[in-house]
Amino acid sequence: MELSKIWMAHKKTILIAGGCLALLLSVLSIFILTSQPKQITLTSDGKTEVFETTAETVGEFLSEQNIALAEKDLLTPSADTLLSDKQTITLHTSWEVPVLVDGQKKIIRTLKRDVAGIIQEAGITLGPKDKVAPALTSTITKGTSVQITRITEQIVQLSEEVPFQEIRKNDSSLAKGETRVLQQGQQGKVVNHYKLVSENGKEVSRELVKRDVVAPKHDRIIAVGTKVASAVSAEAPNKQAVAAAGMVSRGGKVFRPQRVLTNVTLTAYTPAGGGKSPKSQGYGRTATGKKATEGTTIAVDPDVIPLGWWVYIEGVGYRRAEDTGGAVQGNKIDVFFDNHAEAVSFGRKRGKKVYIIGPKLP
Repeated sequence: MELSKIWMAHKKTILIAGGCLALLLSVLSIFILTSQPKQITLTSDGKTEVFETTAETVGEFLSEQNIALAEKDLLTPSADTLLSDKQTITLHTSWEVPVLVDGQKKIIRTLKRDVAGIIQEAGITLGPKDKVAPALTSTITKGTSVQITRITEQIVQLSEEVPFQEIRKNDSSLAKGETRVLQQGQQGKVVNHYKLVSENGKEVSRELVKRDVVAPKHDRIIAVGTKVASAVSAEAPNKQAVAAAGMVSRGGKVFRPQRVLTNVTLTAYTPAGGGKSPKSQGYGRTATGKKATEGTTIAVDPDVIPLGWWVYIEGVGYRRAEDTGGAVQGNKIDVFFDNHAEAVSFGRKRGKKVYIIGPKLP
């Protein structure tokens, strides 16, 4: 009976020892297998290489090869996967691509390799005229940057003043040296419609597409006398007889002047020269209350030429004293013009002879 118990105890010990030995052999086998080099195929961004490694996981293998993973990199299988012989690892690395847009530089980390995909991933909306370089269908390489040029087109309206011209016409009915305004000059106004093209907010081209005439210009037409005194005829008064009677013939008219002024200084003025605002009620009105008229109105010293009287100015023609001025004293006359440029052109003329006629034009 005692021998049976002893045998059973030895048998149990032998079984336990055998199990431990099997476990030890299994662990040893695994250690030997895992410590053996494994052949690994790595495809990174389309480039394939074969390696031998004793690394246990994909992550350890990448560390062994000094390959650091970025957040957006795509790795198959995952980093914690146990390696086996003949294993294939695929890695798509993400790149940092500079995108220049709207005056800013954006760095986009992406797996995309085409320009269109990068712009989409960056959340950038393109306008219909925007330019992209490289082209949307282009494939990028490392170091490539993408530039977006914003193109805008708009129609703008600009007003433009159209100056009138002065047209002089010979008139044989006027004595040589005399002038008469046949038509007052008036500048015109047009509205030009331009197509403006801008790149990144800076204008690069301007094209006139339409021109609207708001007010047509009217040229100033002046009759210039060409009549030369001719020999005495039956129809014309005898010069000697006219002179003997104290009469004067000027501009096709014969009259007896009340007085003759010599060495008269002529200047010119315009409505703006009156010192009144264009919006005021008296703008363009003379001292007599009449509206100043080019070809008629002059400003005088009333102590020399009575207001309302007509005069004849050598080289200018018939004018009426309708206005006064603070600077118009003595033998000085201010000739009215509608246009400032014409007044400036008239300038100052000295040594003129002026015939004072009276309240009625001959």
